[in-house]
Amino acid sequence: MLGDKDETYFVIPLSVQKEGESYYIGNAELDEFYQFPEEGLNIIRMLQGGASVATIETTLAQTSEESIDVREFIDTLLEIGFIHPEAERHRFQESVEAVRNTDKRLVFRANPRIARMVFSWPSLALYLGIVGYAAYSAIQDPQLRLNLEAFYLERNLTLTLVVLLLMYAFTASLHELGHMLAAARQGVDSRLGFSNRLWDIVAEADMTGLLALPREKRYLPMAAGMLVDVFSIAAITLILKWLFANSPNGFAIQLLQALALQITISITWQFNIFLRTDVYYLICNYFGYADLNAQAYHFYQNQLHAFSFGLLGKRTEPLKPQQVIIARTFFAIWLLGRIASIGFLVLILIPTLYRYFERAVETYHNPYMPASAAIDIAIFATISTAILLAGLYMWIKPAISAKRT
Repeated sequence: MLGDKDETYFVIPLSVQKEGESYYIGNAELDEFYQFPEEGLNIIRMLQGGASVATIETTLAQTSEESIDVREFIDTLLEIGFIHPEAERHRFQESVEAVRNTDKRLVFRANPRIARMVFSWPSLALYLGIVGYAAYSAIQDPQLRLNLEAFYLERNLTLTLVVLLLMYAFTASLHELGHMLAAARQGVDSRLGFSNRLWDIVAEADMTGLLALPREKRYLPMAAGMLVDVFSIAAITLILKWLFANSPNGFAIQLLQALALQITISITWQFNIFLRTDVYYLICNYFGYADLNAQAYHFYQNQLHAFSFGLLGKRTEPLKPQQVIIARTFFAIWLLGRIASIGFLVLILIPTLYRYFERAVETYHNPYMPASAAIDIAIFATISTAILLAGLYMWIKPAISAKRT
């Protein structure tokens, strides 16, 4: 890819954030960020200053103790679009337009002033007051505590499922809105789309632009979704408090209890760090890695290459001792987490759905039960199965596409 060694290059606008011994370098408009060592940053700085490849090679040969393959690194910069030949400066704007035209996700921009009001000290005081009062109420009244049996239904299964899905979609939207408003508070735009965590279909706020900020300013946007979830549970608790005191509607109470239980499960799900959850990104930020999953993958490829005597895997750049410890630990978590998840899918989730279909057939053949009850259970099981199949398809589709290519 590299042309004349005396050629100079146009460097696109790049942000640089020091991260431990390396740097996050990237462009928010392209939504592209990479982690480079200090030597890489030095080469980029020289390119920005108009130095040619030959000049950079000569300079580094005189000042650097390590041998650096400048041409290979510049090839990498050309490949990822961080630099272009001077005559092709227009390609950067073309790339930006291509991203805007092909990315179908919703771009979220909010007034930073409004976002700062939402995440301000008075708002924090109000938040803590509501959450604290809800917690106190739940301590005083056992009815307001988490109902672990809220998902167990005897009738109106389909209606309950549909209404609960709509309600959870609303609270999940609030979760993502929390992320995006907290990012907007720092002047970072977000992209909202749909993705999957294994077979679970989820809304996902892409806040890659946070990597242009110092590490300490990334924590709030990363944790904001869970903070909103806690607030949602507190609000549901106070609504339940009012319902129990004024209008004890059994159906409404069970719906709200089921919603609170679902949000709680979602919060605990965030600690499954092998799924790139909110807690996963908080941990990545703490240890100074853009993607621990990629680090663990490199460790796995290296180990597989070594144990198979070069027949499998791929030999990548050796990791530093500290990186090996972190990568090995995360790979173990990643492997065990997937084994446990697949076990849950095969041994619990699928048999449970099958049992609902069996229950529908049994109810239909029961002369003492109305046909509507069997239809209700069958529709409930069908909707639940359809959601699972859609999630499974999203999970395995990338692997199928990769094999075809």
